[in-house]
Amino acid sequence: MAEIEEEVRLRRSSGDLPPKLERELDELFLAHSPVAGRGGDLTEALRMVDAATFVDPVVPVDSQRAAGAVVKKGMRTVLLWYVGWITHQISQFASAVSRALHIVEGRLKELERKVEVQRVPGAGVVEVPEAHRADAWWVAPAVDAVASVPGRIVHAASGDGWLVRRIMEAGGDAYGVDPRTNLVEEGVLTVSDLRGEELADHLRAVAPAGLGAIVLSGIVDGMAGGERAQLLHLIGLTLAPGGVLVLHSLSRAAWDGEYAPFEADLAPGRPLRPTTWQRLLDESGYDATMVDGPAGADYLVTAVRATVPPPEPTSVR
Repeated sequence: MAEIEEEVRLRRSSGDLPPKLERELDELFLAHSPVAGRGGDLTEALRMVDAATFVDPVVPVDSQRAAGAVVKKGMRTVLLWYVGWITHQISQFASAVSRALHIVEGRLKELERKVEVQRVPGAGVVEVPEAHRADAWWVAPAVDAVASVPGRIVHAASGDGWLVRRIMEAGGDAYGVDPRTNLVEEGVLTVSDLRGEELADHLRAVAPAGLGAIVLSGIVDGMAGGERAQLLHLIGLTLAPGGVLVLHSLSRAAWDGEYAPFEADLAPGRPLRPTTWQRLLDESGYDATMVDGPAGADYLVTAVRATVPPPEPTSVR
């Protein structure tokens, strides 16, 4: 960019880039390219607005025809008082609009700074070795709940695909989604269908009622209320009627325990109690059951979606 700006400066100073030509190029660029082509910055867009606020009433009189310039100059002289009066008002209006936009820009930048300070990060994956492995107590009932359902089964967060392999061995059509792309790359050697992306983004791309079952582990534990409500809404759109939702979560005791991973401290939220999940899912049109794990360190919620969508639940609203 510095080299381009230096080249433009040299061409301007040498007269090789007349102001009229530069203005025409700017107009062509704005006509055929979005503002984001200049970086998407509001300040840069306002510079273009400022440059266009003045409407020049002195129209050019150059002509390729004989006596054309004389005729144009005569018409400009006759009409200049009228055109000048109109362009003066237009320029005043454009200046007022430009000033108002600059005020809006200042307020927006101030709000951006304040929002950035208070920004709540998205919940990451929180896993502990004892609870998130193939021989954990909840894996067998989770596999039994989803292996025979019609349609595809997604596990999030799938890691290297350890649970996806178990479900496929039991006869289910499973694949995995995980935002931790390094683990996904390790798992594709043994499980072909693993996808390194956020669960919410993936669910938005799935067709309505396109999934037969969804298994969540390490995902919902640290979610804040808004993120959790959004996830439930997306699951409701993508899970087929009669589909199964399996949710594994750490308990609050394990979350605050001595051996909890550091991601627990950085998460925006805390695990819900299993009875709270059961209430939320019942209100959302699921038939939910829950089972506590050994020593109360974690729990498993299994929910079957109703065939008729229920009204929006009060708790989610």
